[in-house]
Amino acid sequence: MNITITPESEWLSSSRMSGSDMDNESLSDMDDPKPPVHPVPQMQGAFEESMMETLNESEDPESQDRMSTTDSVSRRKQLLEQDEYQRTVAGRWKQRPGEQFHPLWKLVAQISFGMHLLQQGLAKSDEEVIKILQTHVDEIDGFLERTTEDFDLAQGDIDERIRYLKLPLEHGSVFDTMLNDRNFRIAIVEGNEKIEHIIDRTAAAMNDSLKDVQKGLDATRELAKYLTRVDKQWDERTEEHDSVYLAMIGNTEGWTRAFLTLQSKGNALRRALVQLGGIVAEMQRRAGAASRKNLVCPTGVKDGGQLTDANVGSYSIDAW
Repeated sequence: MNITITPESEWLSSSRMSGSDMDNESLSDMDDPKPPVHPVPQMQGAFEESMMETLNESEDPESQDRMSTTDSVSRRKQLLEQDEYQRTVAGRWKQRPGEQFHPLWKLVAQISFGMHLLQQGLAKSDEEVIKILQTHVDEIDGFLERTTEDFDLAQGDIDERIRYLKLPLEHGSVFDTMLNDRNFRIAIVEGNEKIEHIIDRTAAAMNDSLKDVQKGLDATRELAKYLTRVDKQWDERTEEHDSVYLAMIGNTEGWTRAFLTLQSKGNALRRALVQLGGIVAEMQRRAGAASRKNLVCPTGVKDGGQLTDANVGSYSIDAW
């Protein structure tokens, strides 16, 4: 599902003026309307791309459902079972052809533009602008919630596999004796291949999620800088505006903490994947040694390379 960004027409219909070229003209009177100048220069590109997407695309019925209804268990099941890994943001947003800016940058660009309308007194309807802002706040909250759920579920899954697979290695002599049985060796090798697949998919999703988290953190920090700057310029704000401003400050602080927490969760998951990969590699080594000892080479035995932080970190899709 592609991200749904508030169309330019919605923002501009809620504003009196959104750029110097709109002093005497409305959007409907302009044959080739120029995008408004964004108050945060670093977000101009993301803001323009989000508007062009809505102008160039026909209405997508699926985009009306802005919040994902798929739970974390279903998302992980799909991740592990799909034929090919598909890069998505929190199991929702896929990169479109030619898309240059991350969905989280677009959302934050929209939020800061909405605050700009309120601060400059450009809103025809404060209520409509605040409603749009709340929608985008909910989007970012949803991303954080889904990504936290995905990390926690993956961590629990990997930790459980580590506990289960560590047991035979803690009784190495017994395990080596059992490996003398060819059928047992084959079962170990086949089971390890499944676990290697789980490690590969989990690592790929983890690294993409960490890229998303960094994008969100960078965008949130830019928003925080803008809000700090605009506070000094917003002398005559109403009680309602003050409430919105303080709420947005609280949002940026909460989002920053949440993004940093997600980075910590991602790094913990990375360490667990390395540990699980090491266990699998050791089991493969012992199975291979037992096979050579018994002059039997069951189909599927592979040289189990040690998983390291370096190659766990190499699973990445070049997107955004």
